[in-house]
Amino acid sequence: MILRNLRLPVLLATVWLASVLLPLTVFATDETAPESPPDTLELSPCELFLPGTPLTAAAECGWYSVAENPAEPEGRQIRLHVARVPARGRSAKPDPLVFLAGGPGQAATEAWLIVAGALHKVNEDRDILLVDQRGTGQSNPLRCPSMDLEEALALDWEHLEDTTRNCLDSLDGDPRFYTTTIAMQDYDQVRAALGYEQVNLFGVSYGTRAAQVYLRQFPDRVRTVILDSVVPQTLALGTEHAEKLDEALGRVLEGCADDAACRSAYPDARLRLAELMQRLDESPATVTIDHPSTGQPHTMEFDREMLAATIRFLTYAAETQALLPLLIHEAGTTDDFSRLASQLLITAGSLTESIAQGMELSVVCAEDFPWFPSPDEGRDGTEYLLGDSMMRASRIQCSIWPTGEVPDGFHDPVESDVPALLLSGEYDPVTPPEYGDSVQAHLSNSLHLVARGQGHSVTGKGCLGDLVSEFIASASPAELDTSCIERLQPSPWFMSLTGPEP
Repeated sequence: MILRNLRLPVLLATVWLASVLLPLTVFATDETAPESPPDTLELSPCELFLPGTPLTAAAECGWYSVAENPAEPEGRQIRLHVARVPARGRSAKPDPLVFLAGGPGQAATEAWLIVAGALHKVNEDRDILLVDQRGTGQSNPLRCPSMDLEEALALDWEHLEDTTRNCLDSLDGDPRFYTTTIAMQDYDQVRAALGYEQVNLFGVSYGTRAAQVYLRQFPDRVRTVILDSVVPQTLALGTEHAEKLDEALGRVLEGCADDAACRSAYPDARLRLAELMQRLDESPATVTIDHPSTGQPHTMEFDREMLAATIRFLTYAAETQALLPLLIHEAGTTDDFSRLASQLLITAGSLTESIAQGMELSVVCAEDFPWFPSPDEGRDGTEYLLGDSMMRASRIQCSIWPTGEVPDGFHDPVESDVPALLLSGEYDPVTPPEYGDSVQAHLSNSLHLVARGQGHSVTGKGCLGDLVSEFIASASPAELDTSCIERLQPSPWFMSLTGPEP
């Protein structure tokens, strides 16, 4: 999942950041770091769980120590949380599936449970290897101080600098050493310690960047690679978020206009959304709703930025995209923003719990923001639903955050003939299908599938999980029978709050 959430004003921190480079001690960021003899890694029975859900899985867990600064192997050590879900069959293939989580900032040992059901066939004869990337989960997490949701929503731009400094001061770690390049060196050490010669990489969203970085560093160790919701190495993430959201949202609302029932129930949805933006720009609305956690009445000011954040979150999945015309129409005709505000509280609360915000900043500030356009280049996005919030927040936070080194050529496309399967959602608001096309152009043995009517992260949709499983088994994209994806359709429109018409 590519979001962003560092207690930014109204939790609209779905922005990618970077920082002024601080003086650094020399440390290893070479694409081909030498492999040292693996340490032992002992695993014992454990149970994985995803907070806030009933999802669990039996596994084997352990800890693996690595140097926080790879150039100082005898210096400060941090522990990586490692889990393995053993193959269920009598004999396991020698190459496990390695899951690379999104965010950046999500923990692999938690996020895996979201897609585990769709990939249960892989686990029949292959281990699933999960490593909480340094700075996430239980791997020396770089988490900001906890903050009540109400307090986070009340933050304004003037407090953003203080909030960022407070987060930085609270961290038990040096943010310069939590980049993707260093983290993938960790992953290869874990692979070696467990005795695997090759692995199959499965990355989702930001995890597709991590997978490409690993593939470039350790090409001989990769048997297959699956990229779901593809992030091109050539892109400085954050520069196109506002534009791509508007494009995806426009296609969703055009779909409503093309459907007779939706068009009749919710006419001129795009016009109503524009009117809502102007209305809230001029005068924020006061709404009182039941708090999703406490059930108690909660009063809040709902402004243009909150509307933008809510719409963006709802555009991530086909199921919530189908709600958008109803919610926009209701707010536009009744001047009641309570349902939109409720959606924001629900989404923002769960997002805050799942992302290690300090790690997120450490990645984005080093790897993306230095390639952002300057303010005088005119790409501030003010005409978009998200406005210029992304660039504005970047400049504030990233003037504070220490950044690590990024290897030369980090943003060059990854060239490879390793068998690869790429997946995109037709209406993905953050990693649209053209991103997958651009990456596929450099992967000579690959296939790119676009899930019709779907949003971000599509492995669990329809038959795609089975196709991923079949691809891993065969390691041949040419052998896949992909005809089943033709049955994928957009979610039916909500004609009332009870759901679609029968």
